[in-house]
Amino acid sequence: MEPTNKKKFLLLMIGFVVAAMVIMYVFSLRLQLQEVRANQENYEDQIKSLSSIQNTDALKINREFLERFFTYQTTAERYEKIKPFMTDQGYKATHPSGTELPDSEQSVKSSMVGLKPFEYQSSKTEAEFFNEFKLTTEFNNVANTETIIVKTSLIYVKDKGWKIDDVEYMGELVGG
Repeated sequence: MEPTNKKKFLLLMIGFVVAAMVIMYVFSLRLQLQEVRANQENYEDQIKSLSSIQNTDALKINREFLERFFTYQTTAERYEKIKPFMTDQGYKATHPSGTELPDSEQSVKSSMVGLKPFEYQSSKTEAEFFNEFKLTTEFNNVANTETIIVKTSLIYVKDKGWKIDDVEYMGELVGG
């Protein structure tokens, strides 16, 4: 072979080798892209499960407790309806003074709507909720509605299930 033909042949071979390497590299990138997309879908599903409330037993107990605690016709009815959902400590935490029940002769009614619970489960036996909702309270036939945030702490009691262990008024949303 002549030197120019050898150069052409060598360049042609180098071109084929480079082309083959580029094709292999493109296929490798495609495989990596497919893996990334699969991981992305997995991560999106995990994010959705973290950011949305799962229908857990703790959530159900939290919701039932709040509905019973903030929807009542008399204060005596209020405290009777919540007792099954509470630990002793949690029940005492619901008393306004922390020690005894309020006078049930007063004309107080309450109702809640629009519950939005946000859950933080720190372990398999403890869960906390920040609950936002509109509360309408009627005292001596005068009604007042406000959006409030209440924190509830639940613990899992063996053979009894989830129980409210603490209730804390966090505040009112202004302009809400």
